[in-house]
Amino acid sequence: MLPQIIKKIKSAPKSPGIYIFYQNQTPLYVGKASNLKNRLQNYLKITDIKTESLHREANKLELIKLNSNIEALIIESKLIKELKPKYNILWRDDKNYFYAAITREKFPRIFAAHQLNNPNTEYIGPFTEGNSLKAILRLLRRYFPYCTCKPHLRLCLNSQINNCPGYCCQINDNRQQTMNNRRQITDYKKNITKIKNILTRKDKKFIRQLKDPYELLVLEKIWAHEPYLEQNNRQQDKHYSRVECYDNSHLSGKEAVGAMTSWTKQTTNNNEQQITTKWLANKNSWRKFKIRGNYTEDDPRMMEEIVTRRLNHPEWPYPDLIIIDGGITQFNAAKRAIQKSKVKGRGSNVIKVISFAKPRQLIFGLQKNPVPISTLPIEFQNLIKTAIQNTHNFVIRYHRKIRERKFIKEYN
Repeated sequence: MLPQIIKKIKSAPKSPGIYIFYQNQTPLYVGKASNLKNRLQNYLKITDIKTESLHREANKLELIKLNSNIEALIIESKLIKELKPKYNILWRDDKNYFYAAITREKFPRIFAAHQLNNPNTEYIGPFTEGNSLKAILRLLRRYFPYCTCKPHLRLCLNSQINNCPGYCCQINDNRQQTMNNRRQITDYKKNITKIKNILTRKDKKFIRQLKDPYELLVLEKIWAHEPYLEQNNRQQDKHYSRVECYDNSHLSGKEAVGAMTSWTKQTTNNNEQQITTKWLANKNSWRKFKIRGNYTEDDPRMMEEIVTRRLNHPEWPYPDLIIIDGGITQFNAAKRAIQKSKVKGRGSNVIKVISFAKPRQLIFGLQKNPVPISTLPIEFQNLIKTAIQNTHNFVIRYHRKIRERKFIKEYN
């Protein structure tokens, strides 16, 4: 094994985390550990074919320090699916962690799911214990009945045993009367809200109602994963109102440019008193930047310049949240720009900064360590991805226009 890898192993922290062996830029193996230093020590001696191969091929080792074994488990799964390292033979399917799926319907349905692939569904999770999640959903259904099946003619079994209010069983003329019954809708949604609050541990009073030791055990097993879940779901409670997103573009350092997009939140109440939130592009506030410095192949320094120049315009409304397209170095660059800013009252404690590292699907800046974007509330995920994609397209269009102008100028 190369000296630089051995040195990194010997200086590894004794904390949970992820390790990635590379051959140049190609990932060879992703692993997790409850103690990175102890786990990596095992790679210093050849014990199997995999270790022998890593000794022969690996020339780089990356470490990601995390808060807990649960984080390590989830991020390992995510990275293996994203990077597809050739020496990983586990976690190749999508059935690694679970979510409670709640459909956005007049009478929402609830079920356990593996993937977050439906924009019309709210997801709570992740939970690493699928059986425990299904057990707690069955338990909650006895206290707060909910639907699971699509509308049909006859009463379903769950309706007959009082686990379902039966709205999904009414597709005849009486169903319209039921659907318009505001009281029934209100009562049903109270059940759904109660279930959401219990799953996210916002309602801890419910456990006092439980007398069955098995029920207590099931609920505590789900809540054992709560610290990780609650920290990420808490980000939704920030309700940022104005967001800006930044990206830059260049071709081997030439014609380097940057761009900023702006997004504002619109909240509305529909006829059923449901609150819906949309993020709208505020295109009058979108901005383009030509990089002025002579460091046009240094993406982090370009990002610092862009954010610094933006903050020098107090006439532009300041954002609550800044989203950076990039990893930890771009994140740190944006933070430096804000900390150095002379804008009064708008320090780093006021303007929140996060960055999205797309290859690994990790978010920097929400917690001490990076978190998978898939663990965030779905509305927050959609905001980040939409802002990143639109900003990327915006800066690419601007970069192409600058290159075309230069080409025309040179050949005329």
